[in-house]
Amino acid sequence: MDSSGSGVAEATVHPASRADSPQGRHNFDFRKSALSSHNRKYIELDDFTPSTDQVHNDRGHVIPSKKNRRSVYMPNTLWTRSFAIAMVLETLATVGIESWVFVSMLDQLDKIEKGSATLRIRSFLGLYIFALLYELALSYDALRRKNSFQLFGLCICNFGLFTYGILQMGEIKKTVIEVVADTARSNKILGMYEIELILVPVFLSLGTAIMIFVTWKLRAEFSWSIYKDISADLQMNRRYFVYQVYIALLKFDWFFIFGTQLQILLSIQDFENEEFLINAAMVPVAIIALSLAALFCRREKRKSLFVMMIFMVAILASIIRTMFQMYQSQDSSSLGSFKTSLTLFAAIATFLIISTLLNSVWCMMNFHKGLKDYVKQLRGKKPASNPSGHWVSEINSRFELN
Repeated sequence: MDSSGSGVAEATVHPASRADSPQGRHNFDFRKSALSSHNRKYIELDDFTPSTDQVHNDRGHVIPSKKNRRSVYMPNTLWTRSFAIAMVLETLATVGIESWVFVSMLDQLDKIEKGSATLRIRSFLGLYIFALLYELALSYDALRRKNSFQLFGLCICNFGLFTYGILQMGEIKKTVIEVVADTARSNKILGMYEIELILVPVFLSLGTAIMIFVTWKLRAEFSWSIYKDISADLQMNRRYFVYQVYIALLKFDWFFIFGTQLQILLSIQDFENEEFLINAAMVPVAIIALSLAALFCRREKRKSLFVMMIFMVAILASIIRTMFQMYQSQDSSSLGSFKTSLTLFAAIATFLIISTLLNSVWCMMNFHKGLKDYVKQLRGKKPASNPSGHWVSEINSRFELN
């Protein structure tokens, strides 16, 4: 009530927040019940709700709403662009070489022999090409999700592909010598692809070095971005990191499980064989189990996630049993023909599945502690806020009526 007794209450408020200013007129809608709900003494800033139609900046210009913005992620910083360019160039170079070797070499070997030997080359080269393309897809996903651990895993994966590229040269040489009885002709065929097969691990080694350096730079950039969204709560940051590790492990799990099972199926090639049917069933089971594991972890469904862990244990047991049979068997025409590459894939798959199971337990220990809201918020690319209300800074959000 003013001194003149007019009974009109005047609000003392910052000019930028006045309803008659351009910014206030466009950005806020005043609730009619504001005065009455606070006995004409206080007005909370929460009573001014954001307009859902248009958003204006400080100069009154219209900013496109999030619904109208481009939904496809594009790297927008120096280091994200650097990582993306390095991965694209590496993939184009290596996949181009491998594809040419795949088509050209098989065209020559198919004229001589079409048995298990050429099938091994198809599996080596085909799986290698798929691995390079899958790694490119994971790189894009890691940049989009700002997952530093996934980038670190990609560096290790790229080094693994470098190692596989070296092993590939020995496997191809062994297969060509086995198929082509004439030594002079086999040496001529190998000589045609010698430089190209050497260039693949060279490109991968160079790409790995660049990836490690850029990943180190991105680690700080992503940490700051997540810090702004989750705030300075260290416990919440740790929980979110554990969640990121778990999601990244699931993505790597799928590739190495698929690669292991594919080689097992190619080595058996008997649709009526019991082992073939069991290992064939592992592929869709792995896809469904890993996908649901990510979903249940994000939604914090403890019992459902535990069921998915049981399926992971079953997949792990199947891989270990197959490896045991391979080393016990003396038949070199079946599993033994894929012994080197199959051992590499199976060993990595086993390590990753065990790591995933341990991380699953860690994630379940973090359920119902506020992380679910933040994960949903960050996946939806919403502005940083506090769904649960525990980490909001104490700011005076009301002004007094005189």
